[in-house]
Amino acid sequence: MLIESARILIDDKLTTAHLLLEDGVIRSISKLRPSTSVELKIDASGLIALPGMIDAHVHLRDLELWYKETFETGTQSAAVGGFTTVFDMPNTRPPTASSQALMDKVSRAQGRLFANVAFQGALVENPAEVKAMVENGAIAFKLYMNKALETFDSSDDTKLARALDAVKESNAIVTVHAEDGAAIKRIQQKSENEGKTTIRDFLHGHTPAMEISAVRRILNLTRQLGLQAHVCHITTPEAVRLAKKTPNTTCEATAHHLLMNQSIFRKQKNLALCVPPIRSEHYRGGLWRLFRDGIVDILASDHAPHTLEEKTVSNAWKAASGVPGLETSLPVLFTQVARGKITLRRLMDATATLPAEIFHLKHKGVLKEGFDADIVLVDPKAKFKIKPEEFASKAKYSPFKGQLCIGKAAYTIVSGILVSERGRIVGPPAGKVVKSDT
Repeated sequence: MLIESARILIDDKLTTAHLLLEDGVIRSISKLRPSTSVELKIDASGLIALPGMIDAHVHLRDLELWYKETFETGTQSAAVGGFTTVFDMPNTRPPTASSQALMDKVSRAQGRLFANVAFQGALVENPAEVKAMVENGAIAFKLYMNKALETFDSSDDTKLARALDAVKESNAIVTVHAEDGAAIKRIQQKSENEGKTTIRDFLHGHTPAMEISAVRRILNLTRQLGLQAHVCHITTPEAVRLAKKTPNTTCEATAHHLLMNQSIFRKQKNLALCVPPIRSEHYRGGLWRLFRDGIVDILASDHAPHTLEEKTVSNAWKAASGVPGLETSLPVLFTQVARGKITLRRLMDATATLPAEIFHLKHKGVLKEGFDADIVLVDPKAKFKIKPEEFASKAKYSPFKGQLCIGKAAYTIVSGILVSERGRIVGPPAGKVVKSDT
């Protein structure tokens, strides 16, 4: 494939270049048009070529939760949104809590992926099982401090330290949903007993303090062990500062936490519920500034598809938490680039270069000769409104519904194969199961 006349970022300036792709890698990047015979040419005039985006936090569902999302629909959603690699979370049904469960999931996914997928395992106490999951490709181990998936009693520091030590011994990474699950559960039980089931009641349970205390607790343990830790969907500046003071620690933020405040609940109600929840403008503004300046390391979507029936129950405590984000993350963030609120370099670092570095994907995240031919061509002048009913994902809702965006993925190329063109899947399931290059 030859990508002709794309604009690529070199020394923070956009320069026109031609990219020759061969055998799944970038063969050359040149200002001179190659004379090589190719099977496919893409005229990328006016388009910006970025390294294929890497989403470190995605719920592809499938298995017994196929009615929410499948490997096909989830990775098609990724490709349409410009993501060429996504990390699937372990809280599926059955959960990815053993090497056998991981192998079964990998087997089920083969041949059905329109983007590359890496699988996270659930954090477990058994060192032999942790080692076996690493050997079978687990890219990291997820700890749910909010008790969304409990493979052992994580409120017990001794048991938690034992599990974390197993990850350290396997030279792996722990990723963390940092909320105080035990305290939230007590508040929820009391609230529901008193008939307090509104969104406001839900927010009173999932306070910023619940996140900050959990971040402080887990990072005290990872610091002592010298373990690499990654804090997922961080929402408060104080939690970010705790993470950045801790060696071997990184963090991510989602587009909905960066760009929305709690006024969204007046319009979207339960459809905008997620955990941790969307915060007040005070926290949102502080988080955005830290992300803009590169203190929050990366962007992740936390793509969490549910059915509308699961989202719209009357009791907010019982509503399924999570929003789809694979098809909205790039356009809502590129809109900020177009408005001068964030640089293109920062967006590229947050969505490709740094995720590849953090999770040891040595041949991804950069447009460079010899690197994997995972590329998204962005149309910087595309203007459109977000229409969830047109998503490739099974989840046809979004807190960004109706938002006017500037910039959209025009072409998504996975391993040198064109998969998506202007919102449509046009190629085969070219995605592969990937693991870290440690």
